[in-house]
Amino acid sequence: MIDSVVLTDAASATKPARPLRQLGSPLPRFGGRRRAEWAGLVIVLTLALLTVWHLDATDRSWMLYYDGDSVLPALVRGSILSGQSQSWGLSAVLFIPEMGLYLVLAALGLGIKGTFALNAVVNLLLFYGCLRLLSGAVQRERSRAHRVAGALVAFAAMTGLALLESSSGYNDFQLASLLATTTYYSMTVLASVATTALTVRLLKTRGSSRWHWLELVLVGLAALSSLTNPLFLAWEVLPLGVVLAFIAWKRIISWRRFTLAGALLALGGGIGLVARIPFGSLILKDGPAYANPGLASVAALFYPHMLAERASTIEGAVSVTVVIALILVSVIVFRQSLATRDAGAAVVSGMAWVAPLVLLGGMIVLGQFWIRYLQPMYFAPVCTLVFAPRLFAQAPAFFRRLPRKAVKGVFAGLIVACLGASAAATGALAKSAAVVDPDILCVDAWVGSSHETGAGRFWAIRAPKAFLAEPSQLIQVDSHFGKYAWLTDRTDYSSAKVSFVVTDSEPTPLVLPSVADTAPSSTIHCGRYTITDFGSPILPIGPASPNPAA
Repeated sequence: MIDSVVLTDAASATKPARPLRQLGSPLPRFGGRRRAEWAGLVIVLTLALLTVWHLDATDRSWMLYYDGDSVLPALVRGSILSGQSQSWGLSAVLFIPEMGLYLVLAALGLGIKGTFALNAVVNLLLFYGCLRLLSGAVQRERSRAHRVAGALVAFAAMTGLALLESSSGYNDFQLASLLATTTYYSMTVLASVATTALTVRLLKTRGSSRWHWLELVLVGLAALSSLTNPLFLAWEVLPLGVVLAFIAWKRIISWRRFTLAGALLALGGGIGLVARIPFGSLILKDGPAYANPGLASVAALFYPHMLAERASTIEGAVSVTVVIALILVSVIVFRQSLATRDAGAAVVSGMAWVAPLVLLGGMIVLGQFWIRYLQPMYFAPVCTLVFAPRLFAQAPAFFRRLPRKAVKGVFAGLIVACLGASAAATGALAKSAAVVDPDILCVDAWVGSSHETGAGRFWAIRAPKAFLAEPSQLIQVDSHFGKYAWLTDRTDYSSAKVSFVVTDSEPTPLVLPSVADTAPSSTIHCGRYTITDFGSPILPIGPASPNPAA
């Protein structure tokens, strides 16, 4: 069926598209053009709320609200509000758009946890917006209802994958739900999909290639994305260049078009990298520092092992099967798009399998073990589903002949159900946002009342520090009690000594200064956390490690 109906744009480009009603789709029956958009938004909002509700109700909620990386925006805001000088130490990622979005949403006064939940919903809505842009770009000849439906199908697939994820693990193949977090590259995901959409629009633009808004937006998007996260170059620019070069070689597009698109992407990427220079003092680790080619053989075994581990549960097996199936379908669609000379479909479906292969191969060669870098394995194949409405042309006769009133009734019932589900999810999230993890509250209550400064390792203190009124009261240290200025305000280290230590269940022991061996201390238990109080600032913080975290 895919070979016969999925890709028909080549014919559509030479003659007017048939009305959607002639194709047998009932979509126009239940509303006009604007109604289709509004209906799509209602359904998308419901799916987004239900997805965040699911994450909130499972162990995955730790990733949303308390994870060491996810809480970075709350730490930045807390540091600013407490009046600290700002001297942050960051990774290669600057989180500029993520930070901006969080600060805007935090101004609504929903609290830290409530803001994270709202941020998750907004991230998903923005992802739909990018899919809608992509669907419109590749299906310009089709009706608005078809374009909305294509974006809806792709969005539903992504949220469906997220609904299959429930663990608190941060380094496994549960990648769809990372889109809902604040610092696991959600904006880079959005930028990648939007860049593909803009590139398709550029390829489909008729006439001479003038310098106008489309080119400016494409360059600007590539520049901002490369500035805030160079991973964008590996996720989008490199695989997109490979796909464009291949379809130009196949003469689906002209070499002139390829040169124009490639030059714009390269220009944007170059501007973004140059723009990172003024931020050099913030970046503790960048570029070649992440490469460990000597570990390539280990990485080649690591990823299959982690995939097998993910597939060892029913939810994981379904998720992995769906992703692999989407990649295989994308290969079929890509092959057919070459036969029909459909450049837009070739770009989207080509990215769906080229990007995962490029990323996986690159990660192995570089000896990297962070699975979050492989997010294109999920969102790129999902983008192929924007072509799903073309299957409506083969709808059964009985479905095509449904009475107008019956279709409207079903549609109205769906909207009512969506509104009810949205209200229920919103209420549940609002109730959850008012309840902070009791172990964290216990730590913060003790620290706040002590009026002293303490220390702890990254994973132990990040969440309590984010919810603390004075975040400078908790200082990050490494396993040997040295400075660990990773994703934190380096102004914290103006305190040379601390009086207490916060630990969790991390198996690697924290080596305290020798003075702790003989000094009297008391212990306070707060669930997963343990506070060891020495009564006065006697524990000196050592020098920073020369090798910050990856």
